Amino acid sequence: MNRFPLCLLALVVAVLLAPAAFAAADELAVFTPLAEIVGAPQRFADQFVSVRATFQGWHNAPGAPPVTRSDWVVQTPDGAAIYCTGKFPDTLRPEDPGARGRAVTVLGKVCLSRSGQPYLVVSEVEATQPTLERMVSVSQILFDPLGMQGRTVGLLGVLSKGYGHRGNRIYLLADPTGAITLERLPKLYPKGTILRLRGLVGTDENGLPIVKNVEIVSAKP
Repeated sequence: MNRFPLCLLALVVAVLLAPAAFAAADELAVFTPLAEIVGAPQRFADQFVSVRATFQGWHNAPGAPPVTRSDWVVQTPDGAAIYCTGKFPDTLRPEDPGARGRAVTVLGKVCLSRSGQPYLVVSEVEATQPTLERMVSVSQILFDPLGMQGRTVGLLGVLSKGYGHRGNRIYLLADPTGAITLERLPKLYPKGTILRLRGLVGTDENGLPIVKNVEIVSAKP
C-alpha cells in the first residue's frame, strides 16, 4: 500500500485549519481602533465602522456635541474619545453614574462636523456584560503597562494625594508594591482611607499607567 504523501497531508491540514485562522483574523479586523478614527477622521469619513469602547455618557467629551445636546461619548483606555449621536445603549443612560465605564460595541457611520470633528451616527449599539475584575498589585500594572492596558482590574490599597507636574491635585492608590494614579473618584475620601476598587487600566497624557473609570467596592477609614 502506498503511503499518503507527506506534502499532500500537509496541504490537507492547511486547508482544514485555514477557516479557523481566517475567522480569528476577521474577528480581530472587525473592530476599528477608535484612536485611528480620531487621529485620521478624513480617512474614515462616510464609512461604517465597529468600535469597542466604554460608555462615558456626557463625561470626557472631546469638544462640543456635534449634532444634539443629547449626544453621548465613548472612550478607549488610550484616551481616544468620540461623540455618538442617535440610539442609546439599552439600560445605559448618560445621567446614570453607574453606567459610566460599561463596555459597549458600536456600529455607526463616521461623519464630520463643520469644524472637522468626527462623530458616529449610531446604527446599532450593545452594552456587553461587565468583565469580572482580577485582583492585582500595583506593581503588576507598573511593570507591565502595555500588557495590562485595557484590562478591568481590582486593587486594594490606601488612598494618598499628591500633585501632578502642572501643580494639579492627583489621587493615588498605594499598596506595599507601589503607587498608581487614579483618574478620578466617584466620591471624595480622606487621605489614608483603605479602598478596594475596580477600574480600567489606561494611560495618562504622558503615557504613564493610570486607573480609569474607578468604582469603589468598599472603603474603610
